Amino acid sequence: MRQHNITVVIGILLLAALLIWINTVNLEYTYPDAADSTTAEAAPWWVALLPWQGTQQRSIKVHQGLDLQGGLQVVLEADLPAGQQLEEGAMEAARVIVDNRVNGLGVTEPLVQLQGSSRMIVELPGISDPELAISTLRETGLLEFVDAGRVPVPEGTVIQTSFGGAGQTAPTESITSTGEITGEVTAPPTTIYPTIITGSDLDLVSNAGFNPDRRVVEINFSLKSEGGRKFGEYTGANIGNYLCIVLDKKVLSCPTVNARIDTSGTISLGRDSLEQGQALAIQLKYGALPVPLKVVENRTIGPTLGQDSVQRSIQAGTIGLVIVTLFMLIYYRLPGFMAVLALAVYGLMNFALYKVVPVTLTLPAITGFILSVGIAVDGNILVFERLKEELRAGRSLKMAMELAFNRAWPSIRDSALSTLITCLILFWFGSNFGAGVVKGFAITLALGELIHLFTNITVTRAFLRLLVGIGGEGLKNNSFLLGFSLERKTQTAPGWAAWLFDIVGKRKWYYILSLAFIVPGLIGMIFSQAQFGTPLKLGIDFTSGSLMELQFDQPVQPAQVQQIFANFSYNNLDFKDTAVTTASQLDQETILIRSKFLEGEAKPLIQERLQSELGNFKELRFDSVGPTIGREVGQAAGYAIAAAAIAILLFLVFAFRSVPNALRYGVAAVIAMLHDILVTAGLFAIAGLVLGWEVNALFLTAILTVIGYSVHDTIIVFDRLRENLPRHRNEAYEVVCNRSILETLNRSLATSITTLFVVTAILLFGGATVRQFVAIILVGVISGTYSSIFNAVPILVSWQTGEIGNFFRRLTGRTPTEATAQS
Repeated sequence: MRQHNITVVIGILLLAALLIWINTVNLEYTYPDAADSTTAEAAPWWVALLPWQGTQQRSIKVHQGLDLQGGLQVVLEADLPAGQQLEEGAMEAARVIVDNRVNGLGVTEPLVQLQGSSRMIVELPGISDPELAISTLRETGLLEFVDAGRVPVPEGTVIQTSFGGAGQTAPTESITSTGEITGEVTAPPTTIYPTIITGSDLDLVSNAGFNPDRRVVEINFSLKSEGGRKFGEYTGANIGNYLCIVLDKKVLSCPTVNARIDTSGTISLGRDSLEQGQALAIQLKYGALPVPLKVVENRTIGPTLGQDSVQRSIQAGTIGLVIVTLFMLIYYRLPGFMAVLALAVYGLMNFALYKVVPVTLTLPAITGFILSVGIAVDGNILVFERLKEELRAGRSLKMAMELAFNRAWPSIRDSALSTLITCLILFWFGSNFGAGVVKGFAITLALGELIHLFTNITVTRAFLRLLVGIGGEGLKNNSFLLGFSLERKTQTAPGWAAWLFDIVGKRKWYYILSLAFIVPGLIGMIFSQAQFGTPLKLGIDFTSGSLMELQFDQPVQPAQVQQIFANFSYNNLDFKDTAVTTASQLDQETILIRSKFLEGEAKPLIQERLQSELGNFKELRFDSVGPTIGREVGQAAGYAIAAAAIAILLFLVFAFRSVPNALRYGVAAVIAMLHDILVTAGLFAIAGLVLGWEVNALFLTAILTVIGYSVHDTIIVFDRLRENLPRHRNEAYEVVCNRSILETLNRSLATSITTLFVVTAILLFGGATVRQFVAIILVGVISGTYSSIFNAVPILVSWQTGEIGNFFRRLTGRTPTEATAQS
């Protein structure tokens, strides 16, 4: 056994050395066998771990999300006329074209993927001009050369051509009446300009360039053979006529045909910016979209805010880790030191996997990792508390250690599985609704849970076995190094303590205390319903609209911004109800603007007006969610919470299937979970009224995290009850339940304290972006600890003794009958 454990420890040390190497290098794949990296087959991830491969492997580095490095996330949706069906394969073809356009923008590590059957998510890190990028991606890009005859068409005119194109209806030879025929002319005739060639006839398109002689931006092109033939025939026969160059039915220019053109030509864009010319060149290179697209969600964050968030997150995480480390060393002494070593391996494994998988790190993802540190320590606490019990029972140190791991394993396993259930639901939500921050949080938290199972059972166990092998049984009597004494305390507890710790006997008082926690929140929800129309103040993720955070170079009052929006309108839509408040970012005051959905040119127009009247500003972030997305996210949030409750109920029924009335365990856990949801949501409703806090996608993430933590803590108590029931068959059910609560009280509080350490550090020192999110988790952890101790098991007792049945009989007006308690 000892030789085997030494081998395991050496393996752990070698693994740690490999993890350190992965975490300290950044490798880039050079694709030596292909000129274009986009066509080369990526090497397997493990190839990148081979030191002798040099630089010829794929990238292994930390991938930062948009909220850390700044950038743009936009959701595009097929924009079809009413009654028109989306053709099969049209969105995939559009995705390929958009992907090519993104590559043409020169963005590093972009993301273009389909979402459902009619949407597409595009993420562009570090983009400098979000509005131009969106225009480049979503515009159809249908280029036409049309015959204007002897009359030129002014630039910027929208015309109708003989070519239908994406989203257009081609002209027909038949006429359909749309009104009564009177013989009188009621509207001028519509001119349909003949299309000579389209963008599909172009062969090669150059990048846009500035012609210093003509002082205009130009794009050179060459024609395919058939396109050259058609263009040559037209230009040769129409010298002196006007030829309009049209993009998406809008005239770019209308030059005169001076000579026959067979093979190549030039598109003149006047004096437009070079960036706009390059955007057009990208569209022409990769072709027109097969389906028109519209923006239904748009999120932009500036790089400065992202860098500040990274620094604050690192600071908060460091402080939290230091506090947890000190707690483990002071409270658990030598075993705590072994846990800290295992925690170091845990951190190395997490960051290595983030690079190898790879995992895109967002601010909530980093928060998820920091929270998982507290959960990882929880497993060690369960083992160490069990070790104390086994040693006090008179067992040898070696046997006590093995029993501690074996008997703590069911609680560790079931708690981890309950958290993984909520992570799976969060991952589904983030994947289906473009909530990358939710998805990132779910991935890091789930990875943390899986890795902590390995480090707790393998790494901590191997280190403790090594410690016992070196120190021998003599360590058993060293209370200082073990952090506790083997002597049992026999003094009589004071009367108030006896009353307080008769948790099951005084369960009705604790039920009343729970109501005292819940009722103020319910009152807050009622006031919120009256003021906002919903029990919680909803953000734009659920209601649709736009949220803009600006930092002006000079002091600006919210009333000034409010007045500008009140005088602004776009497409017959006024913005008089725009809400403007102040916030704090980067240690400076900012202006937070919440308005109706800013679509099309509305955003650049209002920002131009803000700049002209209030001076220069920096856009820190911009979120815009269309009404369709808002409705769907709201429905999905309800489904996610319901799915979590049902999944956890079924899981607990399965986990405790060996216990009589296993369904009661699941129901009791769900009731305790609903208690935590009501407490948390109620306080958030009050915060919405007082502080203006709004529900967003991260709120759902926090609620599901609270659900996972609530069940995590409840399982610890239930597991001890499952163990005690066959051991104490001769004791009353209430006595066994109370015993189980008290025996796990120390570990329940210790696990909660370590989690509270890291959550409080993030709340106090982390970025403002996740402050509300972390505040919800903080309240949820406290409420979850309370409900797991004072609600979950007492509910089982109330059910067993018939109190719950009698309560419902009273509600229905029937005479209650006394239920006999079963031992």
